[in-house]
Amino acid sequence: MDWLLEESNPSVRYFTLRDLFEKRVDDPQMVAAKSGIPESDVVKKILHRQSPEGYWEDQFNPYHPKYKASYWQIMTLGQLGMDRTDKGVERACEYIFQFQLDDGGFSSYTPERALKEYALLREKGKKLTSQNKWASSLVFEHQYSCLTGNMVAALIRIGHTNDPRVKKALKWLVRIQNKDGGWLCPYWRAHVRDTHGCFYGTICTLEAFSEIPKGNLTKEMIQTIERGAEFLLMHRLFRADHHDYKVINQSWLKLSFPWFYGYNVLRGLDVLTRLGYIRDERLNDAIEILHQKRQKNGTWILEGAPIGRMQTDIEMKGKPSKWITFVALKVLKRLSLDVKSK
Repeated sequence: MDWLLEESNPSVRYFTLRDLFEKRVDDPQMVAAKSGIPESDVVKKILHRQSPEGYWEDQFNPYHPKYKASYWQIMTLGQLGMDRTDKGVERACEYIFQFQLDDGGFSSYTPERALKEYALLREKGKKLTSQNKWASSLVFEHQYSCLTGNMVAALIRIGHTNDPRVKKALKWLVRIQNKDGGWLCPYWRAHVRDTHGCFYGTICTLEAFSEIPKGNLTKEMIQTIERGAEFLLMHRLFRADHHDYKVINQSWLKLSFPWFYGYNVLRGLDVLTRLGYIRDERLNDAIEILHQKRQKNGTWILEGAPIGRMQTDIEMKGKPSKWITFVALKVLKRLSLDVKSK
């Protein structure tokens, strides 16, 4: 606890006080930690690289370069505890809302990027439909459930819970849920023959719903959450339900931060326990892995991160991680409180 409460990382200190010590928002320690987040090295580096208009890197490409463009910075800032009271953060949010489509989803393509791709393909002799029709079709196709879930989660954390644009995105996520309870990218041609839900789309979407205050959840949202949670639980969070419960992807056993579109067992545990799933025995395999990965000194190691690909690295890979340790303790606290209540 002393390590997590060090003032050198005000974000982890703030969330530790809030979620592990359950301090009130107006507690002097909470106020001090919150005020220190914008002054942290990581946040200052990210905001220093923001343009006056609110974007990072390419003005017309919020998705690329991956982990450095605008979408990814809003996800990161939301996870670090920044909110819309900061002018740079609010400017970034307003900038990014322009890329939300009428259906409600966020696309990895913009018309400008699509038109550039159209021109390149025409130069190579490809026969295509009219450029505007082709470009708009590409933008529509690349509305991703993982991207939209991540953006909704970040926007809610930042303070846009009641924004009509966020509510529209949530309705879209409810509407496109897959038959098996998971999520796919509904219009992407790469998924056109897929019937099995995608873990990435599912965890990002469920995380968005986990950020909604319980009193704001509609009956339709609750049913959506139940179906999505069952999709993860039937796989015991990382196992193939029809193949002797073999591990689906070994990389999912690596604990990573920050969370973007990827999946790992700790993220699955965090989202599901936050949604209230703490008594289901199908969590046990993932919980056992979490216990096994704990170091003798009580910490957990950062096993995965896009090091060198973000605006700034947050922690060192292969070293004890305050972020992973905090989330792991948060999960175990939820589970231990349930045991005490029985």
